[in-house]
Amino acid sequence: MMGKVMDKLTSIESEMASMKAGTTSIKSEMSNLKAEMSNMKTEMNTRFDAVDTRLDAVESKLTGVGQHFEALSKNTIQDKDNLTKELKYVTHKINALDRELFMRTNPQ
Repeated sequence: MMGKVMDKLTSIESEMASMKAGTTSIKSEMSNLKAEMSNMKTEMNTRFDAVDTRLDAVESKLTGVGQHFEALSKNTIQDKDNLTKELKYVTHKINALDRELFMRTNPQ
């Protein structure tokens, strides 16, 4: 009877040693997985930083274009206003000269 118990204990010890080796293997694989995930995280952050840099450049260009458009629009409005004033002045002068010419050519 004692021999059977010893055989059983030896068998259990063997199974536990096997389980310990399996656990060690799992721990090793988990460590490798953790390192791989860390590397992926670093790579993703690097890529995101590159994308952010590109988006910042695009935003900067769009802001510059927008500011240029606003300045151009403001100048166009100012030019239109100036031309309107000049046209009114020229129209006034033509009317005045027309009146003067009429007065000189039609004696009463």
